[in-house]
Amino acid sequence: MAYYDILLPVPAGGVYTYISHTPLSRGQRVRVPLASRILTGVVLNEAKELKDGVKYREIAETFEDSTLFTDQFLKLIDAMADYYVNPPGLTLSGTISKSVVESEPCPVPVKKLAAAENLRLNPDQQAVYESIAADHGKFSVHLIHGVTGSGKTEIYIELAKDAIAAGQKVIYLVPEISLTPQMVERISNRLGFEVPSYHSRHTPKKRKEVFWSFAKGEAPVLIGARSALFVPAENIGLIIVDEEHEQSYKQEEAPSYQLRDMAVLYGSILGTTVVLGSATPSLETMHNARAGKYRLHRLLTRHAACMPAMQTVDMKSCDPIDHIISERLYDELSATVQRGEQAILLINRKGYSHTLYCEKCGKTIHCPNCSVALTWYKSRNVTKCHYCASEYRTPHCTHCGSTLTRDYGAGTERVAEVLEQLLGIPVLKLDTDNVTSQSKLSKMLDDFRDGKFKVLVGTQLVAKGLHFPNVTLSAVLNLDNMFSLPDFRAHERAFQLLVQLSGRSGRCEKEGKVIIQTYSPEMEIFDMAMNRPDDFYEFEMQRREAFGYPPVGKLCRLVFSHSREETVHETAQEVKRALASMPSALKVMGPTQAPVYKIRNKYRYSILLKSPDAALLKRAIHLAVTSFNKLGKTAVIMKVDRDPYFFM
Repeated sequence: MAYYDILLPVPAGGVYTYISHTPLSRGQRVRVPLASRILTGVVLNEAKELKDGVKYREIAETFEDSTLFTDQFLKLIDAMADYYVNPPGLTLSGTISKSVVESEPCPVPVKKLAAAENLRLNPDQQAVYESIAADHGKFSVHLIHGVTGSGKTEIYIELAKDAIAAGQKVIYLVPEISLTPQMVERISNRLGFEVPSYHSRHTPKKRKEVFWSFAKGEAPVLIGARSALFVPAENIGLIIVDEEHEQSYKQEEAPSYQLRDMAVLYGSILGTTVVLGSATPSLETMHNARAGKYRLHRLLTRHAACMPAMQTVDMKSCDPIDHIISERLYDELSATVQRGEQAILLINRKGYSHTLYCEKCGKTIHCPNCSVALTWYKSRNVTKCHYCASEYRTPHCTHCGSTLTRDYGAGTERVAEVLEQLLGIPVLKLDTDNVTSQSKLSKMLDDFRDGKFKVLVGTQLVAKGLHFPNVTLSAVLNLDNMFSLPDFRAHERAFQLLVQLSGRSGRCEKEGKVIIQTYSPEMEIFDMAMNRPDDFYEFEMQRREAFGYPPVGKLCRLVFSHSREETVHETAQEVKRALASMPSALKVMGPTQAPVYKIRNKYRYSILLKSPDAALLKRAIHLAVTSFNKLGKTAVIMKVDRDPYFFM
């Protein structure tokens, strides 16, 4: 008989001690009783310290399969729990789904394709490939800073081939589920077998099959979004983080990890190569590259194509059609369609109208549950809240109760409707509302690639990594609203969006063009995006240094929520008072109402911690958590968001 520490996917703590009458191995799955439930947990180690007076319960069942969770994977979970100051049980449950952990092994052999496509790297690509390949077998982090269409993916594929030839596995991470259909097809054709993808849009059965196929070695390569990093497997030889700058790599729910950083951490634990790639690297990554922590590789020219010409349209000096499309953009769209070519338009709003006004009192129509405006969807004749997902057929003004409303502003629905009327052709709309399944998304992308639609309108999804050879025009309709957000990364995100969208145009032999509609064409960010992108990093770093924001300083955001505003404000004040004992190098800002101060009838306040010293910040977070727990206000939720990306 022996005592073992078992990691359970529960919010509080997560490590409990149990009795086993048979020897257990680290990483083995077991079923154990917890209160009145039976949970699946993971064996950590044989318990070293037992508490007097505690009656330990016995393990109910052990799984027949061999050890699933590797020692390196459990070290990653432990390191994440420590860095993000989250219980290890919550960290485990936030990285891998319960249904997968409890499932029986069901690996599926990969399907071989007729023949692998072989493409030769150009001299610039070859030089980058050889430099990275020279570090194979040891921990190293490489950043490929390559303009859109420069062939970063081809380098990834050659490195993956080397890892597979050495009997190793490859994790290939992409920021959006929407990118996987094209990416899977492209990489599968190059490697000669169907590469599985792993993400939340798959059915539970498919997710389990893919999980076990990679974990058991049937599939040597796994492509996926955030969750793909946390599929445990032996002998991982390469981790690729494509479009490493994307904010979707940051998980909003606890544990609020940054996947790019966790990929680097996992690489250091595994002792393997990590490759980051982007046309617009994040300031944090560029800072690490310039400091020598990462090796920087540059690809300055497109592979077999020229960069598109970028131009701004001053919306102050024109009378846009339906208050949406400038005449200049309409002329370019018409000419593009007449030539048989394609266009992509980005508007950063969903629905038909992003704002409804009350005709009686003039106030904005808000969601009754959240402090955000409702969006009108003309196609279904409903208004929807994008925070709590509530829908209303007849929205009421929360100020005067009137149901008389008027819509204002344009979203993807309205833009698509206006363009169909102007151009006389069907327009494809792509956003998270109408992409309801993986198969539907694949069909939409295939239809556009096959030329069934000449114009694609969508939200930020359309700017991310899609490859359509016949697209020669891309345009941004409403970038200006990004600059008013309460977010120090607003300029960085706008710059990245501009450059990434421009990369969708002119990717093959046809010349591309980019049009940016803006009311502030004089802003320096537009000139940098169009003419001198390398200047952006120095420009933005000066702003960050002046205010001590990342990557110069370190941040943590504490978000408090409760159904009574007085209670949540009082709790936040108590935590702030506890932080008063910290050194002056720690800046404590707040508590203040969150920009979206109510979600699902929960009021929200936040405190922002800022320090140039990561160790000091960590001490402050621990003090905040300890003081909050001592208050005993179990109905109040305090979310710890270290290295925050979302400030709403």
